[in-house]
Amino acid sequence: MALPPLPRIDGDVDLMLDVHTHPSLRHPSTPPNPDYGDTTRLAELGSKVLDLAVTYHFLQERPFLDTETRKRRKEEILSPENLDNWLKQYGLKDKLRVAPSDMHILSDLQEMSTYFHVYVGALYIRNGLGLIQTWVSGLINPNLPVKLPSSSVPEHLSQVPASYQPSFGHQYGYAPPNPMASHQNSDGYGTSNMGSPMTGHYSASPPPPSGPPPPLPGNPPVSSPLSLVTLALVNQTASQKGYQVSYQAEQAGPPHQPTWSVRCFLNGTECGRGMGKSQKQAKEEAARQAWATMGWGPT
Repeated sequence: MALPPLPRIDGDVDLMLDVHTHPSLRHPSTPPNPDYGDTTRLAELGSKVLDLAVTYHFLQERPFLDTETRKRRKEEILSPENLDNWLKQYGLKDKLRVAPSDMHILSDLQEMSTYFHVYVGALYIRNGLGLIQTWVSGLINPNLPVKLPSSSVPEHLSQVPASYQPSFGHQYGYAPPNPMASHQNSDGYGTSNMGSPMTGHYSASPPPPSGPPPPLPGNPPVSSPLSLVTLALVNQTASQKGYQVSYQAEQAGPPHQPTWSVRCFLNGTECGRGMGKSQKQAKEEAARQAWATMGWGPT
C-alpha cells in the first residue's frame, strides 16, 4: 500500500539538521536550542502527539471498535517494528547522520522509534496537530475520511468584527465606577451616597470639588487581532483547510547581528513575508501576513 506524502519540515534549517542528526554526533557542550531545547525534548513531545493522533483516528472508525480491538490495533501501529517500517519506506533512515562508530543504531528498533518521534515532534511545533492527524490517519487507513477536531481559532478572533475594538475598560473586564457606589469614610467603613448606614435618612450632598479633577490616564494601545495570531494557529488552520504550508528563510548581515527574512507559502504560492532579528520572529510575521492574505480572520 502506498504511503501518503511525508509532511516536510521546511524553512528551518537548524531544526531539520537537529532532526536528522543522532546524538552521537553532538558535542556535550552544545547549547540547547532556544526554541525547543534538544531532540530529546522533541522525541518526548512527538511520542505524545503520535499517541494522540492514533487514538483520535480509532475513535473515528465506523463501526465502533470494541475496547480490546482498539487497544490491540493501537499497539500495532505504535510498535517499534511498525515505526521502523515507515522510516524505511519514506527513506528517512538514509537521512539520519550517525557517528561511524554507532552505525549499528540504524538496526536498533528503539533508537529508530525515537527518531520517528523526533520527526513528529518537529512537525508539531512547526505545522500543528491538524497536519499530523491527516498524515497519521492516512498511514493507518487512507480510505477513512477523518473529521479533524474543531478549529482552535480563538473565539474573540472569529466573532469580533475587524472594525470593532472594545474600549480598554470593557476589554479587560473593567467598568467605570457606579455613581451610586460606596465611598470610604474617615473610619474606613463604607457609606452610600443614598443614605447613612446608621440611619434611614438620606445623607447630605457632598461639597463641590475645590478644583478640577485630575486628568484621566490615557488608554494603553489595544492590540490588533492580527497580533494575536500565532504560528501554530496559522499552520493548523491551513492544514484543516487543505493547504500545505512551507517556509523559506534567508539570513543577511553579520553573524553576530543577523537579519532574517522568511517567506510563507501555501500550496507553493507565496502568501506572506516577514523580517526580524531572529528566524522565529520573522517566521511568525510571515505567517500572520499569510493569515491576512487568506482572509481567515479579522486583521
